[in-house]
Amino acid sequence: MVRNPNTYPGNADGIYSDRMPIRTIGKSDRGMVQRVENTIKFHGSRKSASERANRIYGTEAIISAEIGEETQRVARYDAVKNQEERAFDLTVIKEKRDVAYTRILHHKGLMMRSHDRKVRARCFQVGDLVLKKVEVSKYVGKLDPGWEGPFKVVKAKKPGTYKLQDMEAKNLPRPLNIHNLKKFYA
Repeated sequence: MVRNPNTYPGNADGIYSDRMPIRTIGKSDRGMVQRVENTIKFHGSRKSASERANRIYGTEAIISAEIGEETQRVARYDAVKNQEERAFDLTVIKEKRDVAYTRILHHKGLMMRSHDRKVRARCFQVGDLVLKKVEVSKYVGKLDPGWEGPFKVVKAKKPGTYKLQDMEAKNLPRPLNIHNLKKFYA
């Protein structure tokens, strides 16, 4: 079943409930109370346009009927006070962004430490047998092997870079990075 992102997660028939809640409720014999609760929660939890406007602009949207006729909300509107509140909100939002940014950096640091704790450094010694990842130019299809070799490590040039030699003692033209190599187990 394909899930609609607007559905309530507990509602198994959420795809249809936004169009026909009565049909959704009428489908089940067991657990009808649960289905009614889920359907009501789903229909009550949808975000309206006024809520979106409130989050974006800091005020509720005014419908066209309120523009022509003065309502209490329109009558109490003070442009100067509103401008001051918006200016205050703009200064506060910079602080909120800074706090969010520091939280993101802290969380990234925690994730990096957790990742680095689990990662084992790989290195090969001179004389080890390794497999080399097949180059894209030689790749033909998905049934071709992804690795070729074995090759013998002749020299470790820089940390993580190795000069290789095939089994006929021919050196490969360029050194390879450790990300393109894996240990060969014979």
